[in-house]
Amino acid sequence: MARVVIFGTGRGATVAYKYLTKDSQHEVCAFTVESEFLEKSEFNNLPVTDFHSIQSTYPPDQFQLFVPLGSQELNKLRYRKFRACKDKGYKLASYVSSTIPFANDLEIGENCFILENNTINFDVKIGDNVTIWSGNQIGDCSIVSDHCWITSHVCMAGQVTIMPFCFIGINASISNGVTVAESNFIGANALITKSTAPQEVYLVSQTPKAAFASDKFVSMFNKYF
Repeated sequence: MARVVIFGTGRGATVAYKYLTKDSQHEVCAFTVESEFLEKSEFNNLPVTDFHSIQSTYPPDQFQLFVPLGSQELNKLRYRKFRACKDKGYKLASYVSSTIPFANDLEIGENCFILENNTINFDVKIGDNVTIWSGNQIGDCSIVSDHCWITSHVCMAGQVTIMPFCFIGINASISNGVTVAESNFIGANALITKSTAPQEVYLVSQTPKAAFASDKFVSMFNKYF
């Protein structure tokens, strides 16, 4: 069990607070935000502290941090806050739902948020700063690398590798042995049957229904790379 300070005071922080409080042995002690966002002294009946001076109140040898930010900028915003916490000397807590079979055997990194009703087979490795929402299938010997976001009802066959900074949309399917390259956006309902190239976007076309890389959306996401 760890005593945890959650980064943020938005919806994500509330969701994290509920899961950590109701379904983990962690004790949530406070919330923290950067000084320019410090608009209230209390959130969810717990104190809110200035992130810039957090070490003086919640020292890293006694507390862990948790950063439940979203997938903005293909997870790069969450990555920057993750790095800021590490630079201050903190270990970051992770949460794995108790509904996952053999959850104690799962190999995961720091600042992971893995919700209920996921089926995660044996020999899966999950890196740092990974969010896996509810109801996914992750096949055996698969790897989800650092700073990724997997939504819901994603089906990954065996020996799939997701490289860093990827987003996998609702109902996407990834075939056996496929590598999804770094900084890919895989849209809802996409079927990925071959390994991809870095910094690509795969969406489902209307006719036929298949995943494709769209120049329009690649240009839109290029601003993040």
